[in-house]
Amino acid sequence: MKSWKKPTNELIDKALGSFKKVHHRKYFFSRLENPLWLEPLAERGYFKHPPRSQRFDDGTIQFPYWPEIQYLTNVCREVPDEVINVVMELPKVDNPVVYDGILDIALQLPGKQSAKLKDKMLEYASMEHQLSKHKYGELLAHWTAGNQTSTALELAKVLVAFAPDPQSAEKQKRRNEDSMPWGTLLHPAPRFDLWVYREIMLKGIRTLAESVPYKVACLLIGATADMIRLRTHQEDLDKEEDHSEIWGNLLSEPESEHERAEKVLVHTLTFACERVFEKSRNMVVDLDKMLRKQRWKVFKRLRYHLYAKYPDEDTKPWIRESILTHKDYGLWEHRYEFQQMIRRACEHFGETLLTEAECTCIFDQILKGPSKENYRHWLVGWLGEEFTEERFQERQQRFHLSQFTPFTLVLFGGYATYYKTLKDKIKEPISDGDYLSSKVRVGSVSNRSPRAPEDLVNFTDEDLLTFINVWEKKDESFKSDSFVSINIEALANAFQNVFEESIIPDPNRLKFWMENRGQIERPIYVRAMLKAMQADVKAKDFDKLDKWLAFSEWVLTHPDQEHKDDHEESDESRVHPNWSTARRSVCDFIGTCLEKEIDAPTTAREQLTTLLKTLCTQFDWRLDKNKPTVLNQYDPLTEGINNTRSLALQQLVIFGFWLREHDSESRVSEVTTILERRFSQETQYPLTPPEYAILGKNYPSICSLNEKWAIEHKSNFFPQNKLTEWVAAFSSFVLCNGTAKSVFKILQEDFDFALQHLDEIKNRDQVGHEPIDILGDRLFIYYLWGTYPLKGANSLLERYYQRTDNNREHWGNLFNHIGHRLCNSGKNLNQNMKDRIIAFFEWRLEQEEPTELKHFTFWLEAECLDAEWRLESYSKILDVCMVEGAEIRLETLCDMLPDHIEKVVECFFKLTKWSKEGNLYIQTEEAKTILKAGLESKDENVHHNANLAHESLLSAGRFDLLNLND
Repeated sequence: MKSWKKPTNELIDKALGSFKKVHHRKYFFSRLENPLWLEPLAERGYFKHPPRSQRFDDGTIQFPYWPEIQYLTNVCREVPDEVINVVMELPKVDNPVVYDGILDIALQLPGKQSAKLKDKMLEYASMEHQLSKHKYGELLAHWTAGNQTSTALELAKVLVAFAPDPQSAEKQKRRNEDSMPWGTLLHPAPRFDLWVYREIMLKGIRTLAESVPYKVACLLIGATADMIRLRTHQEDLDKEEDHSEIWGNLLSEPESEHERAEKVLVHTLTFACERVFEKSRNMVVDLDKMLRKQRWKVFKRLRYHLYAKYPDEDTKPWIRESILTHKDYGLWEHRYEFQQMIRRACEHFGETLLTEAECTCIFDQILKGPSKENYRHWLVGWLGEEFTEERFQERQQRFHLSQFTPFTLVLFGGYATYYKTLKDKIKEPISDGDYLSSKVRVGSVSNRSPRAPEDLVNFTDEDLLTFINVWEKKDESFKSDSFVSINIEALANAFQNVFEESIIPDPNRLKFWMENRGQIERPIYVRAMLKAMQADVKAKDFDKLDKWLAFSEWVLTHPDQEHKDDHEESDESRVHPNWSTARRSVCDFIGTCLEKEIDAPTTAREQLTTLLKTLCTQFDWRLDKNKPTVLNQYDPLTEGINNTRSLALQQLVIFGFWLREHDSESRVSEVTTILERRFSQETQYPLTPPEYAILGKNYPSICSLNEKWAIEHKSNFFPQNKLTEWVAAFSSFVLCNGTAKSVFKILQEDFDFALQHLDEIKNRDQVGHEPIDILGDRLFIYYLWGTYPLKGANSLLERYYQRTDNNREHWGNLFNHIGHRLCNSGKNLNQNMKDRIIAFFEWRLEQEEPTELKHFTFWLEAECLDAEWRLESYSKILDVCMVEGAEIRLETLCDMLPDHIEKVVECFFKLTKWSKEGNLYIQTEEAKTILKAGLESKDENVHHNANLAHESLLSAGRFDLLNLND
């Protein structure tokens, strides 16, 4: 250890007492590197209370910085054990900033010591909000390098898992009600963005697989099976079809930034399995058994892939078995991995792979196919085309060629002669790609400028202006590549690059373009200039900000215009220019100026006010003529975000916070004055529903800026005498904001009004939850806070249930939301809240409504509620209905088994009755765990229930549970 001077108590007290402002404390701890301060700081309690996240009335969340974590990071290498002890004593908080610091510490410490922070990393991985998520991959690699693979595997299990589709219940309902249920495919997803998930897989999981390939393969097999189960509706769980040939047509290929998460998972699983074959040959048999246990098709495809890549005497029996037991030689073309396995096995083993009799049996099956009737049905019934014998013969010959090709090296006699005849007749050769489920070339068209930026930069300003004015869009694409298009949009992007990199830094060139801006005939190039100016501001270069603001004012002198039916307006057109996108770019530019990180100077205040006033009050064609931006999916909030004048209202609110940031006493009169002008009956363009949606969304923010004014103008934001506008405002308020007592007090009459008009507050096809469901969730929280009683005339919650009695799916959605909240609440919960939750549950249980009670899923895992109560409640619900996701919750029952064996076995027995009816699949290992514990119990009642459960499962055909000791 470096020689450090031990601080005296006097020095410590003096230093700590000198913190007058927050930034003093930040500076001190960020620079402090003496590890001998750790003990006295700990004794003074400096590490006992890391800050929690802060939630504001406007729905925003702030994650306070904790300077002490930076000090711990600074000294962790000097005194690792002491730092670990401090970190592990930290209370669990919901502030990702704290855990980000712990993650940095874990990355700095040697593997064995770093692994001691595992529990904190598991806490972080389970949190709703996370910051440096991409570092998880580095941490897994770090632990692997430090030989802490078991620790890495435990974290990896959490990181690779998929979460259910949040709309799964609604989609299942539509499937049940509609014979052709469009839009009901389930889309589970990882808890991270795709690029983060890829980073974790590439840097972390693959590195771990190099060290312990079999264990990683087993982990990923489980994760893949869970992912597919979450993609599959309940009624299809007993099938092996997983549609993996659609979402994962290749199991092993170079990763792309745009891959789906499912493919990333399966590619990583394939990588891990390949490492088993290459590094752990003694585990290959076990891996094969593990893959065979899985019923989904993708695991069979994976076995074929592995057999194809590693043909040897160990895999030869498996390859032979796969070939000889295949039943579809005459029905369907080989699938990709299956034909690869056949071809490579024939290349490797030659005639020793199959006997002549075995080959004859297979080849004769091929010659009998394909089915003429199936082809006729497909051609006539699906394509609406005429069936002819000639067309069928062509289909048949192509089919035979495709089916025989993998067997080329073992063909003999007449089969070989026929195959050669087919190859000579059918000129288009068969390749691996022909066996993929989709053979159509796909791709996105990329745009290309007629002149590259490096060419444009050498134009004089006059020539460049002329070029962008006169160059017309070319209709043809590059003849060498149908996926490349030369067009004006790409030219505008190239021009933007030149303007940003070469014109802005050159005063003379910039002067030319500012003075000749009126000569630009296509607004798309004005938009490009605004984007370049926006980039300049993002770089915090404010020297030309007044010029950029003046340029923006000039842009807004070009009004949004009526669209004519006799021609198409466009921002690319010289003849019929459309300025709407350029005007929108002004709005975006203002947004950049107002970003907190940018911190534009207050000298821009007056110009920004002028711009916002103009944007908020001028004509907007789509808003004023009711022309939605999204066809067939009208949602006021979506429209509000996608139209310039309504979006300007949101920027106006942000402008208020920008003002307050620079003047804490400001009453934001610029904001309220503009809003009053919009509310005025004398306004030229009355507020539209999309604008009301934006205003409703931002009402809590207005309250925090000027509560008195907001209360006085509440009816302007939520006009109950204009029902359509009120619904747009209140629905957006509910959807976009959390709960706050202060705002509820102001809007209590509107909550009451909402319950009177629930039929109008409905989902208008917008993505996400219905406002009615979110309203129920908010009302529950206010009940939980004691704002009103559970039942009676004053209970808004009871009235909510009464008003939704005709659609009890809302009851189920609310019950499910509550379960999620409880599950994520940790172990501690205010006793008064617990009492209200239990009272609420008992009230709902009295209704015995399966649509509602089946969502007890996450209630069972809620550690903030007593375990015995949860099991008792679970048992009562199982008397009424099956609970969704019960197969997953068996793991929870196993966890609760040691301390609550009687109730666990009782619940499990009731589950087996539902299993017998075919509504539930019970996992083998979890079932054995519970049954063995129950049958070994000396409690007569427990033993009796376990015995009944065992008999119930055996009578349902679960013979895998016959011997519980296997």
